[in-house]
Amino acid sequence: MHFMVLQLDGCASHLPAALSPNLMLFVRGGVDVVRPDGTLARCPRFILSSPYLGTRHSYADPGMLAISVMFRPGLLQDALGISPAEIHGHFVEVSQITGAGPVQRLFSDLNREQSIQGYMRLFQDFLLSHLNLAPRKKSMGAAFLAAHQKMFFPLIDIAEYFGIGQRQIERRVRQAFGMSLRDVRRISRFGFTLQRLLRQPVEWGELTYIAQEMGYYDQAHMHREFVELSGLGPFQLLQEIAGDDPAYWPYRIAPEDFKNLFIAVD
Repeated sequence: MHFMVLQLDGCASHLPAALSPNLMLFVRGGVDVVRPDGTLARCPRFILSSPYLGTRHSYADPGMLAISVMFRPGLLQDALGISPAEIHGHFVEVSQITGAGPVQRLFSDLNREQSIQGYMRLFQDFLLSHLNLAPRKKSMGAAFLAAHQKMFFPLIDIAEYFGIGQRQIERRVRQAFGMSLRDVRRISRFGFTLQRLLRQPVEWGELTYIAQEMGYYDQAHMHREFVELSGLGPFQLLQEIAGDDPAYWPYRIAPEDFKNLFIAVD
């Protein structure tokens, strides 16, 4: 997907659950990630993050500059030969994937560069030299994206469509997306519900209708899912996104790019 340049100045960041694996390169400064027990851990300079449930909280250094790129859900193995299931819920240093030499050369080049355009060029050249660009048989992730209209069908119908057993569907989905079919559905529904809420102002009484429209049992179910996947209920999250807190700026991406972070169900 598109590159994103992040410039944060000593502030917090609160990210929701995500289906898209993410490459993050810190050009200047870095972030401290909040562990589940509340302690802080320093994030390595160049990482690949897996899809994950729940939220991720971090604190950026003053003057932090980073470049990020996300992979479409289910396509990490196609691009880098790595299954998200191998790094589920974690991140790995890119040097463990490519070897230390190429990453150290990239860091040296970045240290000599002075412009954002130059940083972007170096990052892109690095990726192009390591992505798997050879033609290949369509993967389960790509096939699932192509058949995205069937994502919320009963498992037996999905298995029949692909011509394989239900347990095999579950295994292949976990291999491609790094999580169960149930969680793939949960995060996609959250993402498209949030996009629906962002498109136009929502009155309190409309949430029950929207919850049912988007496939939740009721408004309470939608609220619980939002809290589990973003840390906030629907209205609270909309207020934060509309405010000036840079912790929620990552939500402000173009609608088409936002949609591609999840599995389309249009």
